[in-house]
Amino acid sequence: MLRNDPVPTEAELTQFYRTAYRESYKGASVPRRRQVWRNLKRLDGHFRAFRDVYAKGGAWLDLGSGSGEFTFLADRLGAQVTAVEPHLGYAAYCGEQLGLKIEGKRLEDCDFDGPRFDLIRLSHVLEHMRDPVASLRRLAGWLRPGGVIYIEVPDIERDAQNKLQGRLFHFGHIHNFNPVLLRHVAGLAGLVEVPATAARCAGRCGAFFTVGEGGALDGAALAANAARMRAVMAAHNGRRLPQPTEGTAAGQLFARLGARLGESLAAARAGTHRSMAEAAARRLQRDFSQP
Repeated sequence: MLRNDPVPTEAELTQFYRTAYRESYKGASVPRRRQVWRNLKRLDGHFRAFRDVYAKGGAWLDLGSGSGEFTFLADRLGAQVTAVEPHLGYAAYCGEQLGLKIEGKRLEDCDFDGPRFDLIRLSHVLEHMRDPVASLRRLAGWLRPGGVIYIEVPDIERDAQNKLQGRLFHFGHIHNFNPVLLRHVAGLAGLVEVPATAARCAGRCGAFFTVGEGGALDGAALAANAARMRAVMAAHNGRRLPQPTEGTAAGQLFARLGARLGESLAAARAGTHRSMAEAAARRLQRDFSQP
């Protein structure tokens, strides 16, 4: 495990996430239109790729709901969504711009009574937890029988290849995962990967889990992963420029700049944050209503 040292205190994290996290990470207290357009585009692909999971509906928890796009789309698809977001600016934005009801608090402040949810979503949340295993065990207790947890985190192994030195770590990212470690930590919390979606999530730092035994790895597998990550970090620390798995560092930079320009132009044409969300929801509703 690659971990921040020292780990911030609960008091430090509470203050940071209420007033400083989005400003530190995204540079603004409310999301830019380009960011909203990008999030909606990614979510459209995600919902379609896992339609068999999301078409079931039910009671969902969006923990760390951010700028609210997932909650908005899930609500339009008929799910009963509880959304929790600690950042005061983003929570207010979701209410004012998207008409969503967001509970402005952290996981540590939540107290749901027993099994309540059919689906829990943690998208880029687990890396912020001081004790990810304990947090997942708590969330597992809120799942109804047959319920699933979707966990997605940044892939530190991939980022070590794609990012410059000094840009790899963030104050809020306490624990840093690769695909192997994500599944092991979930296993320690009494979760196993859902077989029906495992092939679609293979090699990714994003997967669906359900309550079950046998998800944790043995010592040999953990030792091999540790050796792999030591080599990855040694390579990262030994070079001046990123070494992406595809293309060149310069090519990747120009590709990102071009993508951002394209996103900005598309968002400008699409109108307001709310109009973008409404259009995305209509497309999903139409396609989900078809056999």
